Amino acid sequence: MPLQLITPPTVEPLSLTEAKLHLRVDIDDDDLLIGALASAARDYAEGETRKQMVSARWKQILDSFPGPSMIGIPYGRPYTLPGHAIYLQRAPVIRVVSIQYLDMAGVIQTMPETDYTVDYSSEPVRITPVFGQIWPIPLPQIGAVWVNFDAGYAAPIAADTVAGTIAVKGWNPMSVGDAVRLSNGGGALPAPLVANTDYFVQSMVSDGVYTLSATLGGPAIQLTSGGTGQSFVGTVPEGLKAWLKIRLSTLYENREEVAIMNRGMVQPLPYVDRLLDVYKTYEF
Repeated sequence: MPLQLITPPTVEPLSLTEAKLHLRVDIDDDDLLIGALASAARDYAEGETRKQMVSARWKQILDSFPGPSMIGIPYGRPYTLPGHAIYLQRAPVIRVVSIQYLDMAGVIQTMPETDYTVDYSSEPVRITPVFGQIWPIPLPQIGAVWVNFDAGYAAPIAADTVAGTIAVKGWNPMSVGDAVRLSNGGGALPAPLVANTDYFVQSMVSDGVYTLSATLGGPAIQLTSGGTGQSFVGTVPEGLKAWLKIRLSTLYENREEVAIMNRGMVQPLPYVDRLLDVYKTYEF
């Protein structure tokens, strides 16, 4: 099914600092080149695995809603692949923003959220009408149905030390009491926040802007620094970042299509691309 990138990620999962540290480069002359190669490696990994590292908004386009319009789930089957389900082709899905379609008059309609259910635990994510509902009847025309959704392992955050808040873009709206786990690349989280530690949403100041507490229902944490590097809510898996670093190193050291060897045979390391295998999402 066609996928259209609506809002691309605003930062790379592998920061320039992390990339240069892996490459053992301590000058700034090749910063643009290293950044471009890191982006190219990330594009390849995301295409190969169908995983989104840093949050982005996608549109998945269909010619029609899948049929049959109504199908029962067999009793006793612990997991099914219903014929009437929409399967999203990018993961992990953060949230389904909307399901839209052209009605018989050619007018864009948005399906009420109460009329469909989303299973975020599966890969690909499954969407079906709720019990007692059927998919709407769209205009019989190509590209008449589309699903807008956000996907990504992590989303960038920015800290405001004066207000003591973090601002998150491209993440599911959080509620007071929700657990939050933060990560950082190429630096440190805003002090006194620590990576791999659960924090809790203490208050929602505005859309996407929150204060955090160290304990559920506890006082707001006073941020004393904005942090360094790139901070995220969520975590990009280290296996994916390890592959990015290895592929980046290869691209940086070998910038041509072919290499002339004068010191004997060079063989690829067979485990490198296997780092991506565990993250691949396969189409049913």
